[in-house]
Amino acid sequence: MTQRPPSPQTPASKPSVVPIVDSSLEDRAVLTTPQLADRLEDRIGYRLDETALERVLIELDRRGYIEWEGVTRVGDYVWDLSESPGHIADAVAKTLASRIENWLHR
Repeated sequence: MTQRPPSPQTPASKPSVVPIVDSSLEDRAVLTTPQLADRLEDRIGYRLDETALERVLIELDRRGYIEWEGVTRVGDYVWDLSESPGHIADAVAKTLASRIENWLHR
């Protein structure tokens, strides 16, 4: 199975939605795995297993779809999801199309 990202030199403190340090009006979406699980539960009404969600996030990070920022003092991974929606949508669409194509050709 895949390994977790290495621990950073300095643990992150309380991750949340943090403004970008530039003149842009957009916000960076920086969340821990539990915070992301909570937000997904609020949106879809179903609680995702945090361990399974973290495995998916690690793989998405390895493929460049999200950015791993660090680890909190309590050991939660911190993710920067600011650029992720488009990247993840593309990845899901490609994978789904490939799986459907394989299924149709059987």
